[in-house]
Amino acid sequence: MTSRERVLAAINHRQADRIPIDLGGFNASTILAEAYSKLLKHLRIQTPIRIGDTSQFWVLVDEAVRERFGLDVEPCYPLYDTLGCRRDRDWVGWRHPSGTDVQVSSDFAPVPNSDGSFQYRVGHALYRLPAGGHYFDVVENPYSWVQTPADVEKLDIPAMDQAEVAYISEKAARMRKETDRFVITEIFGGWNDIAGPWLGHEKFYMDIITNTSMMHALFEKMTDVWMRKIDQLVEAVGDKVDAVPVYNDLGSNMGGIYRTETIKEMVIPYIRRFNEHVERVSKYHIIFHSCGSVYQYLPDLIDAGVKILNPVQLGAKDMEAEKLKREFGKDLVFWGGAIDPQHTLARGTPEQVREEARRNIEIFKKGGGFVFNNPHNVQSNVSPENVVALYDAAAEYGGF
Repeated sequence: MTSRERVLAAINHRQADRIPIDLGGFNASTILAEAYSKLLKHLRIQTPIRIGDTSQFWVLVDEAVRERFGLDVEPCYPLYDTLGCRRDRDWVGWRHPSGTDVQVSSDFAPVPNSDGSFQYRVGHALYRLPAGGHYFDVVENPYSWVQTPADVEKLDIPAMDQAEVAYISEKAARMRKETDRFVITEIFGGWNDIAGPWLGHEKFYMDIITNTSMMHALFEKMTDVWMRKIDQLVEAVGDKVDAVPVYNDLGSNMGGIYRTETIKEMVIPYIRRFNEHVERVSKYHIIFHSCGSVYQYLPDLIDAGVKILNPVQLGAKDMEAEKLKREFGKDLVFWGGAIDPQHTLARGTPEQVREEARRNIEIFKKGGGFVFNNPHNVQSNVSPENVVALYDAAAEYGGF
């Protein structure tokens, strides 16, 4: 069974020869540079640490690591990263504030500040990497001035340009020939996750309650652009990619961020419209990413066509593996949920990591519907011993 067949079996709720395993398959399933550097040293793998996205400094996982952990998923990233750096440029060396030596796109040109921080301007957005920090945060929001539906009409939210279409077309065609893995690309689409940084989170949280006409206009326009990007993918790459994530964080550790009624009114219609369009024009699988406790929203998300849930943040309220599998296992594929990332993976021993991963595998793998992945990106404070314990558990206990 090929890796692609293994993932497709899981998505179709069928048991394969073993569970599929993901590390580095897309924007929210990889590992940050500092943790990756330690992992490479631990595994005695000598290879440059290449940054896949210069805003968060997550890495492009190397083939040697894919082989070591038996990974089944591989990314086909588009031309531009979050800061607009092109992925077809030469690699150049840069030292991350953590002291980790990495390679970045030669487009990457952060401006150093006297306090040791860096700033980076992209259009009307300003990003800042604090001294000793791990990733850039938005400190000037590009659309903070938007107040009315008429303001939304003035926004230029671009789809893919010709260079990006050409880049992803060539890359996807080459990857389909060179690998039997499940291939994921990105449109960097979503609703709450995108509109929050655009407007400013404080403004966004107020507007979604008190300025609903503007928010509906914005979500409508965003959905139009995401559907256009899907159309461009279909034309450019056809079936040479398998899945596309969308990002829409709804949860905190203690529960949902919003009232269920707010999400049902303000967000669900656009998720449904997007999913229906994708099903109508393509065979792409949509990976719905939402951090934190999303339990209260799952019935409405399923009704809106969500079929794959990521990251499945164990440790958050109501996100117990047994509960999720029992109540939603027939409707959802759990892409993630390998371990509690904030507690066990970050602070536990390798033995504790291995045992918790074993328990979760036994719960989630029954009847398919499970892709093994650490919930979200492996953070900088995770030891290499724990990363190895986690992914070796997948190989040890993931068979059927």
